[in-house]
Amino acid sequence: MNIAPAPSTADSQLRIHAGRTETRTSLAELLGPARTEEAERLSYAWIKSLRTALVDGRPLRDRFTYKGDSLWWFAELYLHKQRTINQAFATILALEALLEAGRPDRITVEAASPVVRALAPRFAARHGLAYADETGQERPGWRGSVAQRITPRLYAVSPILKRWRSGQSAAPSHPPAVAAFVHSAFWKEATGDDTYVGPVLQALMTHFGSEGLRLVGVGPTTNFRARTWRRRIDDFRDSDLAPSSLTPIEALSPIQALAGSRGVWRERAAIRRALLESGELRAAGVLRGIDAWSVLREDLAGVAMLQFPWSARAMDEAAASLDTLRPRVVVTYAEAGGWGRALTLEARRRGIPVVGIQHGFISRHWLNYLHEPDEIAPSRANPEDRGCPIADLTLLYDDFAREHLVTAGHYPTRRLEVAGNPRLDALVSAARALTPDDLERVRAEAGVEAGQHLVLVAAKRIPEFDASFAALFDAVRQMPDVHLVVRPHPAETAEPYARLAGDAPNVRVVPLSVNPVALMLSARLVVTINSTVAIEAMALDVPSLAMRLPNYLSPFVDAGAMAGTATLDDIGPTVKRLVHDESARATLAAGRRRFMETYRMTPDGRSAERAVGAIEKITRR
Repeated sequence: MNIAPAPSTADSQLRIHAGRTETRTSLAELLGPARTEEAERLSYAWIKSLRTALVDGRPLRDRFTYKGDSLWWFAELYLHKQRTINQAFATILALEALLEAGRPDRITVEAASPVVRALAPRFAARHGLAYADETGQERPGWRGSVAQRITPRLYAVSPILKRWRSGQSAAPSHPPAVAAFVHSAFWKEATGDDTYVGPVLQALMTHFGSEGLRLVGVGPTTNFRARTWRRRIDDFRDSDLAPSSLTPIEALSPIQALAGSRGVWRERAAIRRALLESGELRAAGVLRGIDAWSVLREDLAGVAMLQFPWSARAMDEAAASLDTLRPRVVVTYAEAGGWGRALTLEARRRGIPVVGIQHGFISRHWLNYLHEPDEIAPSRANPEDRGCPIADLTLLYDDFAREHLVTAGHYPTRRLEVAGNPRLDALVSAARALTPDDLERVRAEAGVEAGQHLVLVAAKRIPEFDASFAALFDAVRQMPDVHLVVRPHPAETAEPYARLAGDAPNVRVVPLSVNPVALMLSARLVVTINSTVAIEAMALDVPSLAMRLPNYLSPFVDAGAMAGTATLDDIGPTVKRLVHDESARATLAAGRRRFMETYRMTPDGRSAERAVGAIEKITRR
């Protein structure tokens, strides 16, 4: 049976009745960028608050441990990734905005996500509003019925199947200087020149050689976007899918090494009961006066049924692989995620230093890197909990990331070092190799005529962004000397953008085969919403515009390194000014260059070299 997916929370559709007037709107329109930002902040604070909630009379951080280490470090990642709490706050803030705009007589839900359908009637009841739901029959609780019943059983069986296929790797005669743990699904991509960490891994291989560097693959062999249920089962049984250059972690950790984590799996139902029966967790389920427990309890159950068993198993596998390899240093580019934390805990237990490599833009809303001071410190009640498992050294792109981790993540400064951004190094190198003929060729491929300015749009589309794209396309229709080129995200199709553009003669959606570096270098302006393409444009000295502020790029706009718009009405005038006003372009260029100099963001081609130098230094300790 095929069931159409429910609308997202932001895309949920409402009819608002006030007197004889009826209007239609979406939660995205009610929410807006500022309240979206507020929902992020509130959800972060809510998740962090749970660590001190009492469960069986003890703070959650101290109540659930494995090998003495707190499992809280994995619980918070699960709650953040699920996004349920964020959706709950977004729903409530959007409905509060509706009241602020004028009290309606009745709210009718036409299409809505499960979170909206659970909370909207409670909001209406609390505020004395008539409410109707026209979305049809209630959808089953898929997370509770499938994920929490079937998935734990697959996790229980998969270790046996994976080890049966992969066999067992013997311990090396000479321990490697470096064991690099990489995600199997991304390793093929990691060998390319256009990736974040590929150049560093290749430089490590060159420096240490095949005997001095051991590559260990963790996780499934497929990207999550391609991970159907059939492929998930293939991943559980088929370790031959992993690239030959990687040693699967299953081959380094015998089934006997997982005995402890199987105990956590067997206790999952008791852990769930303890979480759901906590009075303080139940009280935390009331958000701004609205009882959201029915949706939030599912995530807490998922912590017990899914996250804790998986985390314990990851710790066991990391422990066994480290005992087999006995490296002098561990390197990973996902040190703040679940696998990275499991690896760091086990390396810390063995006195093996861990080096993390920044592998993408660290958003100020990315909870993986946000820590309160007490989380960095050991637990007062549990001496075996030595604090959040952060890497002994994290190699960063620039001082902008370093400043964020110190101020928002409370990282000790001695554990941070700026090495540079290999992706920007590769980008600048590729740009220098382009000729004027290459740039003319890409303009022709994009349909740009002589005398037209190329404005490049690079942003991943989500439904709540459509209004911004539509406003941009409409504005460009009135600028015949501008040709707007849209390069969709690799995971998207051209259709949504083409539909929004309509018959605009000066808007073109180009295929991914068109050279992205040549497009950017040819652009008069790069327009995005939340994409790191705007940062890449800075490295090429191309001006960029971030729409729909506030968002992840707000700090760059606030510092004058990028332009930004907060309203739909601002988009057209801002684009026109940045394309035609040389004074405005000069001011933005000065701010951009100053920002890059201040935060040491300017590429120099030596990022991978510096990273290898820092890692090699640790191996000599």
